Amino acid sequence: MSHLTLVSNRLPIRINEEGEVERTTGGLASALAGAGIPGSFTWIGWGGVNEEDIEDREDYEKKLKAVGVKPVILETDEFDAYYEGYSNSTLWPMLHYMKDRARFDPEWMEGYRGVNQKFAEVVAKEADQDGEVWIHDYHLMLVPKMLRKLRPDLKIGFFLHTPWPSSEIIRALPERNEILEGLLGCDVIGFHTYNYLRHFRSCLLRILGIEGESEGLWHGDRMVRMGVYPIGHNSIGFQEAMQSDTYREALALHKKRLDGGKLILSVERLDYTKGVPEKLDAIREFLKKNPEQRSQVNFVIIAVPSRVGVEEYNLLAETVQREVGAINGDYGEVGHSPVQFLHRGFPMEELAAFYALAEVCMVTPIIDGMNLVAKEYIDCKRKKYDARAGVLILSEFAGAAQEMSHSLLINPHDTQGVVKAMEQALAMSEDEMWSRVRAMQDRLARNDAGAWARHFLGDLDASGTPEHDPAAHETLAEVEANLTKHLAAGRKVALFLDYDGTLRDFVDRPEDAVPDASLLNLLERLAAHDSLNLAVISGRPKEFLESHIGHLPIDLVAEHGYYWKRLEVGEWELMNPHVDNSWMETVRPVLEWAVTLTPGSEIEVKTSSIVWHYRQADPEFGLWRAKGLLDELTAITASLPVSVHHGQKIVEVASQMVNKGVAADSLMRDWMPDIAFAAGDDQTDETMFAITPVCEDHFHTVKIGTGSTRAEHRTSIKGLRRFLESLADTLSQQS
Repeated sequence: MSHLTLVSNRLPIRINEEGEVERTTGGLASALAGAGIPGSFTWIGWGGVNEEDIEDREDYEKKLKAVGVKPVILETDEFDAYYEGYSNSTLWPMLHYMKDRARFDPEWMEGYRGVNQKFAEVVAKEADQDGEVWIHDYHLMLVPKMLRKLRPDLKIGFFLHTPWPSSEIIRALPERNEILEGLLGCDVIGFHTYNYLRHFRSCLLRILGIEGESEGLWHGDRMVRMGVYPIGHNSIGFQEAMQSDTYREALALHKKRLDGGKLILSVERLDYTKGVPEKLDAIREFLKKNPEQRSQVNFVIIAVPSRVGVEEYNLLAETVQREVGAINGDYGEVGHSPVQFLHRGFPMEELAAFYALAEVCMVTPIIDGMNLVAKEYIDCKRKKYDARAGVLILSEFAGAAQEMSHSLLINPHDTQGVVKAMEQALAMSEDEMWSRVRAMQDRLARNDAGAWARHFLGDLDASGTPEHDPAAHETLAEVEANLTKHLAAGRKVALFLDYDGTLRDFVDRPEDAVPDASLLNLLERLAAHDSLNLAVISGRPKEFLESHIGHLPIDLVAEHGYYWKRLEVGEWELMNPHVDNSWMETVRPVLEWAVTLTPGSEIEVKTSSIVWHYRQADPEFGLWRAKGLLDELTAITASLPVSVHHGQKIVEVASQMVNKGVAADSLMRDWMPDIAFAAGDDQTDETMFAITPVCEDHFHTVKIGTGSTRAEHRTSIKGLRRFLESLADTLSQQS
């Protein structure tokens, strides 16, 4: 694996009061500490202090370099706009479905954009040639595209540690396009769950009009892979912590303080996404309904301070502390307060002791990207470390819920449901508790932080190979060299080119996909060479081809081979006058009904085919309808002489007696070239790739875009255009 550069908003260090560097224990830092990433790596991020507060910048950077980190140094104003502003007051609530909490300020976006550019520039300077870069979280979603421009040699990965919400939320973000396009600068984009990936794909489709598969999509000349990588916890770190003297001392101390009582534990960052007020509502209701438990249970809420100094979070802390006091006032007894609110962090050894002692751990966020507390709690339930049996109560809206099915899953908004889960947990036998714990521990052991990092970095390392990124290596240089060698020797070359999706991008209205001046000039330059024969073989009606490229000295094939216009004849003819199109009477009503059911769709009736277009329909509904229509048409046309295929935003039914392969084969037999080349993007072009060529040398076939194919090469529309332009330039030089 190449040298790795890790990039995150915050470095895993801080400068202490003595001016020395200390490691921190944030969520990302903790996960990566347990990941055991092989080889050396550099960590780039903000160091916790701004430029105005750094007395000696050279000394500051030197200290950080000694521990393998490189700071991005920011001024206070730009940090505030980027971090407190756009990242945490705009993106954070939006990503967590809390649109009503989001604030939109154009100046914040300017700050976010500027800081992301600074990060990209530092990474571009520090990263090794052909190295790998792993960018983390929502603070830096513009960096991939920026970095791609500065360092196209790098492999760039991005992992999102929060949820990715539905497109209805993201569409409200004014900068939605820029954010999505920024992420598409990656080679690999990772999410905690498939739901988040699915929502991201939906956003690309609905906002940018980019359709992809679950595993990825083509963007320009690159394959952008998308994957699900549920992050694991630092299992190694917690196992080591539980072997320490500090752990044993904390375990003994807290066990003594509990004095036989039961511990119901909560550990979370104090944030409005974590559902602490809702948790307190459930605790109040539990104590009200179960008076006999009031002296026996100890609710301990460890709330790590979050964004101290921000008014909204200060108000949340005050609200929580006030309600804790009210509950203790209503249900406490002399010498016993049922709820203890500890507004501070704890070292890993003492946290492990809390986990080991707790009969119940309540992880009840309103929404959470993953939540490692749930995994840490279960992992610390080890008899060899004197842990008690325990039960995990887990919000179904935490990403961890998909992996931890043996927990008691709850809806944090359902107060009575949470209370019932507490009652069930406290009444559960130890045997059942341990059975549930063991079932979840087996999975956690296979999917800790190390497995998470290895999985993601393995996919990043593999990106750009022929299996993952066909466009990255398909420059078609060898094909061009082969063709030009034949032309230089006076031998004959044939080119067969599809139009839509091959020579020209798709657009919402097919009639708008007219050739631009540069494409017309390119075709004319190619056709001018005496030894080169060129044909455009398209599904377009002959009227469209005649209107837009009929003046060029090239052969034209319309409607997939129903009509053709050969240079030697000069007018349109039927390729096969014996084609039977009586099947249309059966098929047309089905497609017309699909138009009725699908707003924005329409049918196009050609001489030998009927096409259902859904480019202007709702993208996801249109795709769903297309798949159902494909099944229906396949069934009703089983005995008819037609083929049915699903293309780019179309479903087409065409005569089996007409296809591009027959047209290409007929032209090739007329021309008898020494070498030939064919390019196309969809299923109709596969018939060209499948013909048995009559040329003496080689028949080069090229698939444009993704999907299975018989073609031997693969590239993009831009890649093909570059190839043809380079070929035309070479021919001009030869002449």
